[in-house]
Amino acid sequence: MKETRIISLGAGVQSTAVALLAVHGEIPPVKHAVFADTGWEPKEVYDHLKWLTPVLEDAGIKVHTVKSNIKSGDIRKDALVDDAYVAIPFYILNTDGSRSLGRRQCTREYKITPVTRKQREIIGVGYRERWKEEHGLIINLMGISTDEIQRMKDNRVKYIVNDYPLVDLRMSRNDCLTWMKDKGYPTPPRSACIGCPYKTDREWRELKAEEPKEWLDAVQFDKEIRSKTAIKGGLPFLHKSCTPLDEVDLRTEEDHGQINMFDMECEGMCGI
Repeated sequence: MKETRIISLGAGVQSTAVALLAVHGEIPPVKHAVFADTGWEPKEVYDHLKWLTPVLEDAGIKVHTVKSNIKSGDIRKDALVDDAYVAIPFYILNTDGSRSLGRRQCTREYKITPVTRKQREIIGVGYRERWKEEHGLIINLMGISTDEIQRMKDNRVKYIVNDYPLVDLRMSRNDCLTWMKDKGYPTPPRSACIGCPYKTDREWRELKAEEPKEWLDAVQFDKEIRSKTAIKGGLPFLHKSCTPLDEVDLRTEEDHGQINMFDMECEGMCGI
């Protein structure tokens, strides 16, 4: 059965490394890369994609940008529509004072589903058409490195095979950064929505210090969701403390006069 190799391009470190490995012929050839735009990516992600696109297309890899067909396709706007559907996993302060975490639907609805729809189109499967063997398999190249091996899983769609080139090459995230630096490429940004609730305090601090406009955007959004977003039984927040974002104490242990021997904050698990 024929196979079509397609990169799921998040435009972060690992997926960029996969794409550039293909450019250099260090993994089997790829003809397509698909980037799912949530509408609320950091400016540096869009800037990086603008740089990366001609690099890939000069090597014969067509870059496709897709959006969700949920509401407007812009995750920030969609989250502020007052109805029962909320894709972002907000932290919820319940009426009884307890805290909980909302369902995470954003990755599937704003990333995986639009990417899969484009992948089907690439192999010639029409809208609502059933896949046939003559369409062939989709080999879905994902930017998951050895330090994220727990994220590896089979695709739910029977004719899509998830492939993990970085794991096969035994490359970690740091290995990807080193490889790109050695090739003279710029360091890619982290790919995550500006107001992603999974941001660590370190990432919120960095956003506030390095991207003040995006920080203010997140702060404004955090305020708006409590008046415009319908959450049954509680109030939504972006920060795990269930405190307005601009009131959260983001100081480090060192700022508090304590010695932090280890930095154990997660690098984030979103993206594809």
